[in-house]
Amino acid sequence: MLAAQMMTNGRRGAGAKLFGTGRIVLWRGGSVWIGHAEEKSGFHAHHAIQVTLALSDGVVRFQTAGKDWVAYSAAIISAHLPHAFEARGELVALIFTEPESREGRILRERFCTGIAPLAPDTFADEAAALASAYDADATDEELTARARAIIASLTLARAGQTRPLDKRIERAIEVLRERIGETVPMAEIADAVHLSPERFRHLFLEETGIRFRPYVLWLRLELAIASYAAGKNLTEASYAGGFADSAHFSCTFKRMFGVLAGGISVQRFQRV
Repeated sequence: MLAAQMMTNGRRGAGAKLFGTGRIVLWRGGSVWIGHAEEKSGFHAHHAIQVTLALSDGVVRFQTAGKDWVAYSAAIISAHLPHAFEARGELVALIFTEPESREGRILRERFCTGIAPLAPDTFADEAAALASAYDADATDEELTARARAIIASLTLARAGQTRPLDKRIERAIEVLRERIGETVPMAEIADAVHLSPERFRHLFLEETGIRFRPYVLWLRLELAIASYAAGKNLTEASYAGGFADSAHFSCTFKRMFGVLAGGISVQRFQRV
């Protein structure tokens, strides 16, 4: 699990605006971003399913292509959906779940596409506990538990009804994560799980909702973000994630998160 506290500390790039202040905690298959929002994001799309909550008395707003902004107390955004986000001054929580995880597969089935409102009453106690934990500067483990309790409230009823991830794709992801620091041809991963490249290509997309190469890029982006959060500059973080240069890393980051990588400043970072 990775943890970082997002604060202004002079590491922002020239002209970059601070997206928000707060904390980020990452675990295998998900993360929570919690704090006070500042600037709105640009249009972006990412691999993770996003649950967003207004933890103060206000709202969060989303916009999709060609549509007006819509306000929500809580909402869920499907994976790979282009959208923009805005909640200036509000205490918000963004909880990301990767679609191939057990929780993510349930969310994919229950909330198929687009942006759907969530009834805050469904997880009012869990949301209040998450906000209280943040206000109390709780441990990363407690923030993780509080955030995952919210996801559990959305998935628990269907936990036994969802087909698990295909074991071959599950193993392929494990091998890929082990070798993500090197160039890994798809054919090698397919061979490792005893599938032909063509069969593997189709099964990977079917099971994860994303093609193999974009998924590799997603994992490399995670590595680069972790390196940048650990105090490396953009160039060093780019190389850590296997990007050709900082421009490629920054472009990918903005495309997936809607803000400049240089607009994220980190006060502390630890692996727990």
